[in-house]
Amino acid sequence: MIPAQHPYQANYRQEEDGGTVYRSKPVIAWDGEGQALVVDERTGQLVPANNGRAFVGLSEGEHPVVAAIPGGGWSARYKEEDGTFLVDPLVAWTIRSDGTLAPVDTDPTGLCDDPTTMGNFDGLVAPGSEARTVQQDSSE
Repeated sequence: MIPAQHPYQANYRQEEDGGTVYRSKPVIAWDGEGQALVVDERTGQLVPANNGRAFVGLSEGEHPVVAAIPGGGWSARYKEEDGTFLVDPLVAWTIRSDGTLAPVDTDPTGLCDDPTTMGNFDGLVAPGSEARTVQQDSSE
């Protein structure tokens, strides 16, 4: 058995409530024949990822978050439907095992996420930078 050094995930497709749901599990190791191994939660053992009918394939996974640091005065800017901008302070930055950083914002319910994945994300505002709060040019 070879421990997984680079993050991969095993992807599965399941039918639930009349719809298709996709799930993934991290690859923990590779066996002697090169098969990806994942944890079987019921037995507590490593099993081949392709051990079930729902297996779709492997894909590259994200490097795990290894640290988080405060937002440091940075903000995320979102463009509203009326053309104005909402600027929201970041709560943190996450640091992944490969050294990449990702901003973390929170919504009014306390759910934290990477603001760059939001459809109306417009950019990051550095500490001390003047944030645009209304659309600069009406021809945009």
